[in-house]
Amino acid sequence: MRACIFTGDLAAVPVRQPQWAQDLRTITGRAIDEFWFVGLRQTQPLPDGTRAFQPHCDEQSRAVRVANVAFRLAGAHLAPRTAVRWALDVAGSSIAEAIAACDPDVVLLDVAWADQLKPLVERVVAVPVHVSGGTSSQSARQLTLEPVDHSALVSIVLPTHNGSRYLKQSIVSCLEQTYPTLEVIVVDDGSREDIRAIVESCADSRVRYIRHERNRGLPAALNTGFLHATGSFLTWTSDDNYYVPSAIERLTRALQRNPQLGFVYASMFIVDEIGDARSQMQRALPPSELTRQNVVGGCFMYTRQVYESIGEYDSGATLVEDYDYWVRISKRFPMQRILDPLYYYRYHQQSLTSKHTREDVARRFDVVRQQNGVPVG
Repeated sequence: MRACIFTGDLAAVPVRQPQWAQDLRTITGRAIDEFWFVGLRQTQPLPDGTRAFQPHCDEQSRAVRVANVAFRLAGAHLAPRTAVRWALDVAGSSIAEAIAACDPDVVLLDVAWADQLKPLVERVVAVPVHVSGGTSSQSARQLTLEPVDHSALVSIVLPTHNGSRYLKQSIVSCLEQTYPTLEVIVVDDGSREDIRAIVESCADSRVRYIRHERNRGLPAALNTGFLHATGSFLTWTSDDNYYVPSAIERLTRALQRNPQLGFVYASMFIVDEIGDARSQMQRALPPSELTRQNVVGGCFMYTRQVYESIGEYDSGATLVEDYDYWVRISKRFPMQRILDPLYYYRYHQQSLTSKHTREDVARRFDVVRQQNGVPVG
């Protein structure tokens, strides 16, 4: 079971964790297998491996700075509830979002103003939210650790154009998921290479092959794939990237557990041509940052309702077809990130993103923002 603890200062984690573990065991009747921590600040280094995060706020904002002062004063019982209420209006949604991004099974709030924060957190998580020092009766929800419903079909579209080098690894990573009920739709976008042979070598009935006789571009390949997709949950992956084995299970669980969401996405590892990590990971940023940059990355999932509402990928948005789609989704459906890295994104000289300059990509992003009414600059 995974717990997320919210505290004022992450420096308290090494000292307070044993007590938090005991409190949660008393409340839930279960031992905690995995701890995640969210705090307003961190005044001391933490032990290696501690999963600790701070809410993503604009630290240059005067209002945010004042809100943080109000929280600290409230922690010392020196600020009235009205001050905390104002501070939560400024930063409460960022705090709740960071807690939800930990994808917890249970939440414990260990701050003096926890009773005021709790309703905000309960809006974005579907799990029990407890106040430190309280009892289980204070939580409106009961702890449920039901397994993911594996009866729902997940469709993974995999477009490729002469991408034979890494394609088999990408397909196999889909087929070896802990979530078994899926279909992989490989769309061969006019390749000169023998993509069909690679697909057939996988020898799995869950893999389907569709071919464009000529190269029509990534947006068209995606649209073809999703036209043939029959799943309740949808995603797509690239022919040079691959999933962590639990990725589809985790993404599906997030959407099943939180039916108010339309879209979820996760952090990812960055690897080079041979699969070695170039850096630890690319941590997913919150949906609020989508107006500034593509925060989604390569690991995501959305519901069929989203697809039926948003429609096709824009064939005129080559290179930024994903960003255009995410922006359109964000205007109509709630989105949520998962901080765990669930994907391996490969950066190499033949990858699509490496063939264009930053200036070219930036111009295309600006066009998408203008088309979707998002402020530029």
